[in-house]
Amino acid sequence: MDFFKRIPLHFTGELHDVRLINFTVDMNEVASSVPAHIKVRDFNGRAMISMVDVKLRNMRPTIMPLLPFNYRHVAFRLLIDDSKLNDGINKGIYFIKGFTQNSVLIAGSTLLTDYKLSKATIDETESCVTVTQQDNHVTYRLCEGVPADNQSLKEIVGSIDRAYAMLGDRMRVTQIQRERWPLKAVNCTGFDTSFFKTAQFVGAFRVFETIHYDWLPSKFVD
Repeated sequence: MDFFKRIPLHFTGELHDVRLINFTVDMNEVASSVPAHIKVRDFNGRAMISMVDVKLRNMRPTIMPLLPFNYRHVAFRLLIDDSKLNDGINKGIYFIKGFTQNSVLIAGSTLLTDYKLSKATIDETESCVTVTQQDNHVTYRLCEGVPADNQSLKEIVGSIDRAYAMLGDRMRVTQIQRERWPLKAVNCTGFDTSFFKTAQFVGAFRVFETIHYDWLPSKFVD
């Protein structure tokens, strides 16, 4: 199975209606989900998860540009400490779990990528989104109004542009290139999840523009 993940695939596509719901959890709650080679970033004794909810359009591997696909992707992205690899700047995440409703994409993703996609139901009604998988759920509602400015959180979330994973006993990184990343703080109410017992909401952002991006081939970290 690892053979297929070693194929250097380069994806391009568009990000639509990007939503980033950020919350912290106790370090102990995520410790068992992270490989030993990857260091969890510490926020006053807690870990931070930046959950992304995005509609991906015209996604395609550069080797097969005439086979585009679309899907909605929700994922728990754990912020990690990769400052030693980036001149003292933290830029990375580790995928704890991802969700989609497309079974075909799940099979392909499991074979070729480190997304950790799994099947879930994604419902949205009047700006309230609920992702349900068996007995677990995460829900949030975005509403009108401008929240108090949280520039520090915006800088933390805005700096993310690469994902780390383990292949065998070696760590590798996949970098994301995008032309713009205009995060806008938004009000979020009703956040609740049973995926994590210690979750505490800290802030939400949206990107209202269509973002063209590249998901570069994974490389091993020396």
